[in-house]
Amino acid sequence: MNHIAVIGCGYIGIETASLWSKKGYFVTATTRSPERLDELSKVAQKSQIFKGNDEEELIPLIANNDVILLSIAADSPDHYESAYLQTAQLFRHLALEMDLPRHLIYTSSTTVYGDHHGRWVDEESELLVKGDQGKILCEAEKAYLSLQELGWHVCILRLAEIYGPGRELSKRVKQLETQALPGTGDSYTNMIHKTDCAYGIDYALRHNLEGIFNLADDEHPTRKELYHQISHKFALPEVKWDPTHKPLRNGNKRVSNHKIKSEGFIFRHPHRVLD
Repeated sequence: MNHIAVIGCGYIGIETASLWSKKGYFVTATTRSPERLDELSKVAQKSQIFKGNDEEELIPLIANNDVILLSIAADSPDHYESAYLQTAQLFRHLALEMDLPRHLIYTSSTTVYGDHHGRWVDEESELLVKGDQGKILCEAEKAYLSLQELGWHVCILRLAEIYGPGRELSKRVKQLETQALPGTGDSYTNMIHKTDCAYGIDYALRHNLEGIFNLADDEHPTRKELYHQISHKFALPEVKWDPTHKPLRNGNKRVSNHKIKSEGFIFRHPHRVLD
């Protein structure tokens, strides 16, 4: 039976922990918040505090688990380096010290591709992300991939914009009734349903996938088109756009999911769910 540590039990981590527990794996779920321990105890065999970047806390997680899922998120832009890059560097340090190769699955983001002016991108595309936050994400990926030199099995899943229960698209549009979004809305959307995130992570584990894979659904309407569809379905006011201001979301591209589908993964929600 696999022993799995899920480091970072947020929106995706807790979904995956629950899935693996139901499959019979022994799951250790971690959180930085003591008040969440009771919630995690319902979806995992063990729950514990992990504050992040703590060597003494990380050592037993590596030693006692065959598989480690890293699904962490920074609390704010100021915490990007500590949450992503420093954690990756700590893994590299302990991998050298402990000599216990493990199976590591790390959830990254398709934002690392940056702006490709609407062109298609895949796992071989150049990373054109700008700004310190994007560069930190790229450096973290490199650090985790370097663990392969030490015998680790490493799979990096670049997740598109996540939606699903608790992050319904209809709620987003409803919240925009009284404001105009910056930009024209003409950039393509790249999204992935919460369920496909969890099952994609599980598929990567069961099929021993290594390297980098995108997780994005088949559809890429522009944000204006998507929000129009939602407004029409739920009888909501049309979202307004302000082209005099720079869009909040940088990086216009269409993310290909061909690679993971060529490995046999079947999306449960290949088409956008207008929930």
